[in-house]
Amino acid sequence: MTLDSLDDLPNELLAEHGKVTISIDIMYINEIPFLMTTSHAIHFGTAEMIKNETKSTIIKSIQQIINMYHGCSFKIKHILGDQQFECI
Repeated sequence: MTLDSLDDLPNELLAEHGKVTISIDIMYINEIPFLMTTSHAIHFGTAEMIKNETKSTIIKSIQQIINMYHGCSFKIKHILGDQQFECI
């Protein structure tokens, strides 16, 4: 099965995995910070370069990821992160 776009997601997938839990972390590649995420049930990952690790930058990046999931009809149920994200 191939999908032409994310709009073609099967209803069964959304029914079973529509509420998503994601894990987040910041990873450095060549001293450049990236906000990394992965979803638990559907195993979808994202990587977004961020300019710094300030609270506002991290929140903006996470909100963009949430909006992307919502745009595909998924709802974020939980976001799991380590103590690095305690400020938010």
